[in-house]
Amino acid sequence: MIAIFKPYNTCAQICVYCQRNWEIDGVLSPDAMAPEDKVEAALSWFQEHPMVSEVLVTGGDPAILSTGHLRKLLLRLGEMKHVRRIRLGTRVPVVLPMRMDQRFLDLLSEIHDPPNREFALISHFEHPYEITPESAQCIRSVRSIGISVYNQQVFTMENCRRFETVALRLELKRIGVDPYYTFNAKGKEETSSYRVPISRLLQERKEEARLL
Repeated sequence: MIAIFKPYNTCAQICVYCQRNWEIDGVLSPDAMAPEDKVEAALSWFQEHPMVSEVLVTGGDPAILSTGHLRKLLLRLGEMKHVRRIRLGTRVPVVLPMRMDQRFLDLLSEIHDPPNREFALISHFEHPYEITPESAQCIRSVRSIGISVYNQQVFTMENCRRFETVALRLELKRIGVDPYYTFNAKGKEETSSYRVPISRLLQERKEEARLL
């Protein structure tokens, strides 16, 4: 019931632990936009498959597209009555919070139309240090228009010290973000120094997550 839509394949920041970083040529790469024919083919596929009730718009980071271009894509998805939920995955609240200006918020308000259709934002906070006054204000502005914000974190050697992820979850809740996914870094050569043993993940879940 859930499908992924990837219209844009670059980000404002390239994270070495990202499961898709090998697909990305560079920050704000000029050829990162999917060709028009592929975008149309994807949208047609969604239209022809009414069993798809949820679409995750991801990439890259689609939130760094121009607001006008992103609006066209989201409105096309929004016209499909069987698509009841649209999620947008982005690290913009962390690395470029000023991107979510009033025009961007107006677009999200236009797409978020409960009970017909829900829009949700999926953020990528990795560590409590990334929760700044600017990112907190960004989240506050999104929540003020009734949109839920969830976080997905990659569990790495840089944030797996005891209770750091607990601290992140607590701070996220304070600014209005619900912790959602915790990922293990994919087993690629460039992530070897970031990967955490599975035993540490299990320990974190058993000993620390219960504190919440």
